[in-house]
Amino acid sequence: MSDHKLPSLTDKHRTQLLMLNELSHRLQSLLTAENLYKDTLKIIQSRFKYYYISLWTTARDGTNTLQAHEGAYANFLSPGFQLKGEGVIGYVVKTKKAHLSNDVSKDPNFTSLKLPIETKSALCVPIIDADQSMIGVLNVEAAEANAFDEDDLYVMEGIGAQVSLALSNAQLFIRVNDFNKELKKIVEEKTQELRVANERILEQQKLLQKENRALKTIVSRSSGSKEIIGQSPAIASLLSMVDKIAPTRVSVLIQGESGTGKELIAHRIHRQSDRIDKPFVTINCGALQESLLESELFGHEKGSFTGAVVQKIGLAETADGGTLFLDEIGEMSLNIQTKLLRFIQEGEMYRIGGKQPIRVDVRVLSATNRDLETEVKAGRFREDLFYRLNTITLRVPPLRKRPEDIAMLVKSFLDSSRYGNLRLLSIDPKAMDALKNYGWPGNIRELQNTIEQLRILTEGPEIRLEDLPFNIRMAQSSQAAGPASGVTNAGPALAMTLEDLERNHILQMLAYQHGNKTRTAKVLGITIKTLYNKLHRYGLLETAPTMVENIPQQ
Repeated sequence: MSDHKLPSLTDKHRTQLLMLNELSHRLQSLLTAENLYKDTLKIIQSRFKYYYISLWTTARDGTNTLQAHEGAYANFLSPGFQLKGEGVIGYVVKTKKAHLSNDVSKDPNFTSLKLPIETKSALCVPIIDADQSMIGVLNVEAAEANAFDEDDLYVMEGIGAQVSLALSNAQLFIRVNDFNKELKKIVEEKTQELRVANERILEQQKLLQKENRALKTIVSRSSGSKEIIGQSPAIASLLSMVDKIAPTRVSVLIQGESGTGKELIAHRIHRQSDRIDKPFVTINCGALQESLLESELFGHEKGSFTGAVVQKIGLAETADGGTLFLDEIGEMSLNIQTKLLRFIQEGEMYRIGGKQPIRVDVRVLSATNRDLETEVKAGRFREDLFYRLNTITLRVPPLRKRPEDIAMLVKSFLDSSRYGNLRLLSIDPKAMDALKNYGWPGNIRELQNTIEQLRILTEGPEIRLEDLPFNIRMAQSSQAAGPASGVTNAGPALAMTLEDLERNHILQMLAYQHGNKTRTAKVLGITIKTLYNKLHRYGLLETAPTMVENIPQQ
């Protein structure tokens, strides 16, 4: 007898495992609730051919709704039918426990709903979510008594756990879908608002384009008030050359390190020329992507590309009769170089998408901190364009090559501030010597930022040696010690506390980054909140930040 039953039991276990495996894979791919209910039952029924099988969902008030079923009841009940508290299903919902009955005639919890059915055995398991809340019931029935055992109970409980996870995923999918629909609706509404706003902007842009030339002329005249400060032989020689070539029409290439004042030289050439009453237009070739640079330089026609909703006049056309200053010319791509060369040679250009050539009369000045001869040899800059640009080459000396001008520059920066009316300060001779001995890798721009920092932070009426940033004092200390002493970091720096060293280093970095605290924190390798806390400890902020969200990103 036992020899006969063992193979049957093994076959049943195998069938159960195959069914669980198939169900696991299928449920992972089902997100819509309708397919989930039906496919779950079809997979189970295809293996075991139950007399009846049904899957119900349970509401918070205990109401059970029939979602899908297979077998005997299908002729009498339809999805959407509801029960509350009745029968085995109501009992399982109430107790949150599985229920197995192999003789329903003796089971007080079973009800046939007065339907002509032949159920003899029933097995019902709860479907419980991660929060231990009832979300459904899986019910199977057989037309034979003693049809189920504990193995069937364990399998159905496993199915219930898988269905619970699938239901959670399906509900999440529905919520995401609803959210996407709502988001799409909001986006469409905002898009319409933007279209209306864009139309208004385009109308304003048409008016602004008419004023563009006049405004740029006004700007160029106001910028012309900036003079080059210095009496060193290097600067005197440079300015003498500038004044000689300014009245001519030759193209000029201005070379020099960042922060040396190349744009001031270009302004001086323009002011000393017969184009002084015409526009001086500047474009930074390194600040724009290739497509944007071409559009800014030569303009574009309406509809020439996506986003070209109106005609745009390029800066080369805006500068007609005046001077076009191409800053950071060494950053320009080869494609734009080709178009610029034709423009310089022919004196005409085409707007992007344009069919008719536009003739303009401009004097081209350019500037770069790169060695263009090296760039030409490396194939990154056109040789013919290079020779067109540098009919005359001016080289602006770095600040370390003209230390005798530092005192005049410092006085100028102390007498005028970019940050409002601050008190006037004098400078101690030792501090001035330290400024002259420092290498100034950032050139005049770095010196100006340092003086602005000192104007804000110096407490007394005079800037003293100890007020200077640490790296400047270190240069002075090394100079004072001399190579023969064998000491490279001597002098006042040795008397500074660790906190003073940190304070001066942070303030120097802050000045070098033009006061931008976000970039300063990144360079220092600390968080923005840590930087603000340190500035507060140094007495440079009135209150310490309590939350990162409240820190301005500047």
